[in-house]
Amino acid sequence: MNRIVKAIHPGASLLIALIFMYGINAAMATADAQISRPGQNAQPYNEHTPSFQAMRSAKRAYEAGQHFSALSGFKSAARWADKFAQFNVGAMYLRGEGTEFDPVRAWAWFELAAERDYPDMVETADNLWRKLDAGQQRQAQSILQDELLPKYGDDVAIEKTARKMQRELREATGSRLGAAGSLQIIDGDGRRREGAEYFAEEKWNFRNLVQYETAVVFAIEQGRVELGEFQVLEDEDANENQSDNEQ
Repeated sequence: MNRIVKAIHPGASLLIALIFMYGINAAMATADAQISRPGQNAQPYNEHTPSFQAMRSAKRAYEAGQHFSALSGFKSAARWADKFAQFNVGAMYLRGEGTEFDPVRAWAWFELAAERDYPDMVETADNLWRKLDAGQQRQAQSILQDELLPKYGDDVAIEKTARKMQRELREATGSRLGAAGSLQIIDGDGRRREGAEYFAEEKWNFRNLVQYETAVVFAIEQGRVELGEFQVLEDEDANENQSDNEQ
């Protein structure tokens, strides 16, 4: 692996977004952080977002070593204001997985992902920025401003995603208000669900989901949330180095 990768904050060596693959299914210790979780704890809070299935598919592809397909999936999810998908794209450019090693483009994606000031993403972008020379920094800024923000930035992507989710809700329920009555549905995983729970308005309000996600990210950073089980794709080089040190 190029030595620039090893010099970066460890978050750049992990696809940390996979913690949120099925939503932030955390044991919420919110004594001093009142966070209202959309929907029931048993179900992913973000299951109705357009990026959800793309992230699941990308995760499976990555785990199977199909890095080109994984990168394509993360990019698809990134269109829908998914900061973790955007971070994953940057990580794959930095690792040279599914694409050529490209720290300049990696920074642009990391900086895009850091748009909401999520601490790990900000730190990763800042650390990589300091490793780029002046010419690379200019090129990276150009990629961010000219290519990424107009298509993936929150100023455009949040509204686009919110409209899509509301449209899908209306199409699914036949109601402008999304009322589902006593309807029962079978979800994408084959589970039988109560319509009132599946179509709960707060789970189809993308701006509400962004606010919840942001609150949880900062609560985790401040130690006010205890995460339950989650999965992270680890840096193989880091594991090898740890094993060498233990021997």
